[in-house]
Amino acid sequence: VNAPLPSAAARGALDRQRRQAEVVDALARVLPPHALLWRREDTVPYECDGLTAYREQPLAVALPETERQVAEVLATCHRLEVAVVARGAGTGLSRGALPDPLGVTLSLAKFNKIVAIDPKARTATVQSGVRNLAISEAAAPHRLFYAPDPSSQIACSIGGNVAENSGGVHCLKY
Repeated sequence: VNAPLPSAAARGALDRQRRQAEVVDALARVLPPHALLWRREDTVPYECDGLTAYREQPLAVALPETERQVAEVLATCHRLEVAVVARGAGTGLSRGALPDPLGVTLSLAKFNKIVAIDPKARTATVQSGVRNLAISEAAAPHRLFYAPDPSSQIACSIGGNVAENSGGVHCLKY
């Protein structure tokens, strides 16, 4: 008796599992275990940004804690020809953080330090995961603030503001 051939969907799922295993194995060499998510129940929160009508499940989510880990994740993904989608707080409404279903989501949320505030130059040096409101709070003692104020300023990060060109009503005023 001839066994039926697997359907295209079944072959696709098997190919995805193989690719996921390859990617996870490679990333496990450059990230600590707690900084690599790949099980469905762990990656569900990363399947969309604030626009929840569109969802994709990434192969894995990398949560690096150092610049070196970011570089190693990017080098690994480049070597394996795996797409990478950078993600901050995920509050956007433009699908900018929508994962590639055969790619890696690179969360930069742990990069949340304000490096310096220079009131004279009216500049701030910050990491990409710093929340908008935190920048304004740090600048307030100098009678300054960070003008972009999307409605999610409590949660959104400056990296997403730059990547998505987001703003708010203060951007129009100032």
